[in-house]
Amino acid sequence: MAVLILTLPLLGQDPLEIMKKSRDVVKVSSFEALSTLTISDRRGNTRIRKNTMASKVFEDGTEKRIIKFIDPPEVKGTGILIYDREDKSDDMWIYLPALRKTRRIVSSEKSGSFMGSEFSNADMTAPGIDDFSYEILGSEKLDGIECWKISSSPTDMDLEDEYGYSKSISWVGKNDYLVRKSDYYNFSGELVKTIDNLDYKLLDPKAGKYMISERVAENHMNGRVSIMKMEKVQIAETNDEYFSVAYLEK
Repeated sequence: MAVLILTLPLLGQDPLEIMKKSRDVVKVSSFEALSTLTISDRRGNTRIRKNTMASKVFEDGTEKRIIKFIDPPEVKGTGILIYDREDKSDDMWIYLPALRKTRRIVSSEKSGSFMGSEFSNADMTAPGIDDFSYEILGSEKLDGIECWKISSSPTDMDLEDEYGYSKSISWVGKNDYLVRKSDYYNFSGELVKTIDNLDYKLLDPKAGKYMISERVAENHMNGRVSIMKMEKVQIAETNDEYFSVAYLEK
C-alpha cells in the first residue's frame, strides 16, 4: 500500500508568500523614532550610540529612511540615508561630518558593520524578496509562539557577497507573520550570527502594522553583542525633504 507524504508546501504553505507577508506586516507608512544602539564585547566594554530616525513609504513602494546620530560626540552628525526598494537593489549613502562628505555605500559594503555594531548595513533594510530561494524546514515553538522555520539562500554568488552569508534560517510566527529570530551561516556552514527580535510595537492597529522595538545581534565568532532599542516611536506625517542627500548633510 503506497503512503502519500504531504509536505508543508503541498498543504498550502508557500514559503515565498510567508516571507512576503512577514515583510509587509512591518512596512509602516510613515514614522519617526528615537533609538539607542548598545555595542558590547566579551570583556564587558560597552559603547552607546543614540540616533533619530524617520521613515516613509512612497507611492512606488520604496521605503525611504534617514538615520542621524546625536550622541556621543565622536559620532554626532553622522547620517545614513536608505532607499529600500521592492523590485531592485537598495541605495544607501553615509555622511561623515569629519570629512564633510557623503558617499554611496556600494553593494560590496552592505555586508559590513553598521556603525561598528554586529548589525550589518544590509540589516538596516528589508532583504529583497526575489534575492532568495526559500524552503520550509518545519514548525517549531519559540518562546511559546508557534513558528514556521524557513531557510533563505541567496540566488547567486553576487548576492551571497552582498549579504555576506550563505543562508539564514528564520522563525516566523504563524499567527502574525513576525520574524522572531534569524540565524546566519557563513560559506563553511558555520553559524556566525543570530538576530533575536525581542519585542514588537503595534504602531497601526487598523492596518495591522508593527515595528521591531528591540532586537539583539550576537556574533558567535567574536562574542560581541549589539542591542538596538526604540526609545520612542510614533506614526507621523514625515517631511519628504528629509530623504535627500542635501538634508543628510545638514
